[in-house]
Amino acid sequence: MADVSLMANEYRQAPQDIEAEKAVFGAIFFDVHSDTAMVTAEAILEPKDFYRTAHQEIFKAMQSLVAENRPIDVLTLQDKLNANQQLENVGGIAYLAELAESTASAANLKHYADIVHEKAVLRRLIETLTKNMSLAYDGAKDSTELLEEVSHEVDRLAENRGDDGLQRIQDVIDEFNDNLTAAVENKSDVVGLATGYPELDKLTHGFREDQMIVIGARPAVGKTAFVLNLAKNAAKSEKVPVVIFSLEMGAVDLVTRLVAAEGSIDSNHITTGQMQEEDWNSLTVALQSLSNMKIYMDDTPGIRMAQISAKLRQLEKDLLANMSEEERDDNPHPLGLVMIDYLGLIESGNTESRQQAVSEISRSIKKLAKELHTPIIALAQLSRGVEQRTDKRPVLSDLRESGSIEQDADIVAFLYRDDYYRNDGEEDGGGPAEPEQDSVPIDVILEKNRAGARGTATLMFNKPTFKFADRAPDYRANDAGMPPIPPANMNNSW
Repeated sequence: MADVSLMANEYRQAPQDIEAEKAVFGAIFFDVHSDTAMVTAEAILEPKDFYRTAHQEIFKAMQSLVAENRPIDVLTLQDKLNANQQLENVGGIAYLAELAESTASAANLKHYADIVHEKAVLRRLIETLTKNMSLAYDGAKDSTELLEEVSHEVDRLAENRGDDGLQRIQDVIDEFNDNLTAAVENKSDVVGLATGYPELDKLTHGFREDQMIVIGARPAVGKTAFVLNLAKNAAKSEKVPVVIFSLEMGAVDLVTRLVAAEGSIDSNHITTGQMQEEDWNSLTVALQSLSNMKIYMDDTPGIRMAQISAKLRQLEKDLLANMSEEERDDNPHPLGLVMIDYLGLIESGNTESRQQAVSEISRSIKKLAKELHTPIIALAQLSRGVEQRTDKRPVLSDLRESGSIEQDADIVAFLYRDDYYRNDGEEDGGGPAEPEQDSVPIDVILEKNRAGARGTATLMFNKPTFKFADRAPDYRANDAGMPPIPPANMNNSW
């Protein structure tokens, strides 16, 4: 039955509008300043958008005339097509005269061009789906790979629709004034999604919609714990939906860390079940608090960007369906924050090189952030090169596998803990290692910040509870230039 359906589709006429194609040419001929009309047409159309091959050749010839600063009329077009040996193929001088006699108005040129482009997009969509339908029948590729290819091809069609016109600066200024008014009324340095850490918010002014934020660190420094704290803070204080994609850690392990951080409970007590009396009270409060947050998790191993995109779009659709019409008007993009842990584990259909695959994934994350109008935080591993340097504070070149991550990201932040390296160095021959402290300072180094200043925010990281907090007011560096030492009562302040 399926084969019959496929055969029937082969006889259906491809989307086209020949009259609209003729009207485009008629409007160009009708305009006294045909080069002006061509500017309008070329902003929307390219030669392959025309269904008829003859029309493709005519449009190419018109483009050549404009490039040569020659007027477009029947005679100049005849000359150009003759030079290209295409005059007879397009129907000769008689067909050019027919097009020139069209009564199409130059004022309606954009409307005609939009129709032609729309039909062209539909044809390409049919071609894409038909090709992949054949591949699906062949079964040569697995469904996940095929779905990813279809998604990429459809995304490219959407990107190349050409329906986003140039904006007048006055329109952009109006939007600028709206944003400025909102910022003035806000009475705060934070204009985006607050991180929950004032020292960090002073640098970022909060995470904003459309942003791609990359957070990098060496293994075991605390990057997963950090972004879980960010996610929890956003869901709790900002009351926005937060999505966590964890490719490395299971959902239950994530919840363990969230419970430990929210309740300030030693995670070892939770893992071993050796709970203290005060732990049980904290656990009850933490679980109730987390249950009221809009946090969604996905721990699918080896997930692909196409799957991440599809799940986020579906969640956005579900959230909108549960909102009132007034709420949808006020907030058409309800997702508050997305976290991906981590970028290097996302699967890709690009088999040419891992660097190209990561570049493709990075671009997809940035495009998705713009599409969903939500900040997306992607974690990244750093190369081992940082271990070989005397100064082990990370820099942009330490990002593993792809320079495009640095280019695509709006914010690139690195986590650095001095104790992570100091104890290792002392154990290797520099003397006895210092006693390991529960609470240690950790630097959040903003090496790239498109919407703000570069700089460093120093937080406190309580390792047993996986909790991040601001520094205490009396936290100071000592006179010897050594890393700051937390006050004696710091461990009791969590």
